[in-house]
Amino acid sequence: MNVEPIINAKFKRFRDQMELNNCADGLAFEQFVNYTILSAHQPDAFNGDSELFDKVNVGGSDDMGIDGIAIKINGLLIRDLNEAKDLVKKFPRLSIEFIFIQSKYKSNFDKGEFNNFTDGVREFLSEKQRQPCNELVKELILVKDYLLSEEVVYKWSDNPSARLYYVVMGRWNDSKHQLALAEQLKDDIERLNTYKSALIHFVDLESFKEILDSNENNFEAVINSIDTMPLTSVEGVDNSCMLLCYAGELKKLLTTKDGLIRKSLFDDNVRDFQGDNSINSEIAKTIMSEPEKFALLNNGITIVCEKYTPSNRQITIKNPQIVNGCQTSHVLYHSGDDENTLVKTPLIIKVISTKSNDIINQIVRGTNRQNIVLDEAFETTKKFHKELEEFINALSPEYERFFYERRSRQYDHNPSITQFQKLNLRIIVHCTVSMFVNEPHLSHRHESKLLENFSNTLFQDYQSKLPYFSAALSFYKLEKLFRQGKFDKKVHYSFKYHLLMIFRELVAGARPNMNNEKVVDEHCHLILTVLKDEKKLVESFDNSIKLFDKVRDKWTTEKKKNPHGIKDNKEFTDLLLNEINKKERITTDLIDDPNFRYKGKIVKIIRDKFGKDCGFIERKPNNIFFHSSSAKGIKLIGTEGRLVSYRVSTNPKTGQLVAIELELEQ
Repeated sequence: MNVEPIINAKFKRFRDQMELNNCADGLAFEQFVNYTILSAHQPDAFNGDSELFDKVNVGGSDDMGIDGIAIKINGLLIRDLNEAKDLVKKFPRLSIEFIFIQSKYKSNFDKGEFNNFTDGVREFLSEKQRQPCNELVKELILVKDYLLSEEVVYKWSDNPSARLYYVVMGRWNDSKHQLALAEQLKDDIERLNTYKSALIHFVDLESFKEILDSNENNFEAVINSIDTMPLTSVEGVDNSCMLLCYAGELKKLLTTKDGLIRKSLFDDNVRDFQGDNSINSEIAKTIMSEPEKFALLNNGITIVCEKYTPSNRQITIKNPQIVNGCQTSHVLYHSGDDENTLVKTPLIIKVISTKSNDIINQIVRGTNRQNIVLDEAFETTKKFHKELEEFINALSPEYERFFYERRSRQYDHNPSITQFQKLNLRIIVHCTVSMFVNEPHLSHRHESKLLENFSNTLFQDYQSKLPYFSAALSFYKLEKLFRQGKFDKKVHYSFKYHLLMIFRELVAGARPNMNNEKVVDEHCHLILTVLKDEKKLVESFDNSIKLFDKVRDKWTTEKKKNPHGIKDNKEFTDLLLNEINKKERITTDLIDDPNFRYKGKIVKIIRDKFGKDCGFIERKPNNIFFHSSSAKGIKLIGTEGRLVSYRVSTNPKTGQLVAIELELEQ
């Protein structure tokens, strides 16, 4: 079938980026549709690794007539049961959605095929399944059953929803037969007394093009204004203004054709929607009870765009990004059931037209400094990460080209860069914690939690960039070996972070202190030598897998331990390290490792009640105390601002963490 030229071009680009050129057209198209639809739900869901992509593409034998299945918890697409359990623990309230996709690489909507699709969805959502189903579908059914279990139900903010997409590259003509089947499915799902009424979308050629454009943030919106006021001119800013409008106008910009909020609008925002917290509840209360006061009580939103054009009392905004106001936008979107309320709700919007990334970064930081924004949200705007991005861009061509995608979708403009070449903060954190902190069992945790826990260990300004580069390149190379079929994805892929730790230990020896630049750089050069030699690379990872299998067998046969659940088990990590070193080697979940030398600046010198010098070293979340007895040979007066290295210990009387064995750094 000859698909419309624009879609065909984007399909070809997708195949190049996802390395699917040897895949059959029909199967590749199914995966293209799944990728496109689910990216509208979570734009960065498929960045860096292929794990989630592999999980959602369930099409094949025994697929129950469904090409794609995804499960969302609080807006996040999840990979497996373990991740579902982590998110259930993390959030006090849960919003759950099941997404089903069926696509056809042809021009006509077929009643029989749609009927098979709805039968499969009905079967999946039912308490028991009678149809045969493949392993991918079975895994997702286990997740579904867990989310519907008694231990989770009490956290539901509402009954789970089901959303279906039937995608065909033709023209939808409101077929009465298929609409009747859709209504029958809605009735059947409601009779299960578990789910909200199903949302069913018939996606034709034009609708699919709109989703593609929306994902790329390539669209225009016309907003009717109450009034506008131009702002003062600034170098690098093409135009800017303050816009007063009613909230119903913003909803036109916020909402896609299938009723989703445009997640691509918030790529440059420092945080996602925080849900039903006290501040968002207050915003919703104002909208519902005193909408006329909204512009007085709310800071409004900030939009950066490629271009805007005012005309009478309208303004046309091209390719907008909401860089501040994510919470307000989501609350307005969720309050949108009562359109009469939104047309009474005045809203202030700052609109800025600029193409300067530096100015956009300044705007993001300047407009997001409320107390409720955590420092972790700004992590990638820090100097260290900018320098790491430049370091990776400069050094990676010597080995294999990949990129640190500090900001979501920052490389989307370059079609030659594949999805697998873009490594984001999550991957950088996970592979570094696994390889250079020897904590692969923490790889399931969200990056914000790891950043908090390892705030004194990772991304320190005085550290070398080479371990971060080495960890990222090792991850990239291992991912590629799995994609090429060199190793069995079904058996070992979920343990890739353990394999990274083993690989580093085997090729370079015991983990070095990341604060000792000379030692850690020498260690990394041993790793990079192997990464540059394809034969040694495959051999080393093959040895890593053999060692992993040996330890897993020992875990089950000698120790009589459960073979399941080892992925996030610290004891299993210890067993791996013991096998590598052939001696007792204990890891610790304590972030304050007494055997590790930390670094920090002295921020204050004081005297205790006995007249002895003491002071504080800069540290997160609280500065750490030290006494002159722990800084022998150092004249402390006048050392404020000096960099020191130190170990940590616990005061036996107070239980307070203190710094010991201080040494001045050059």
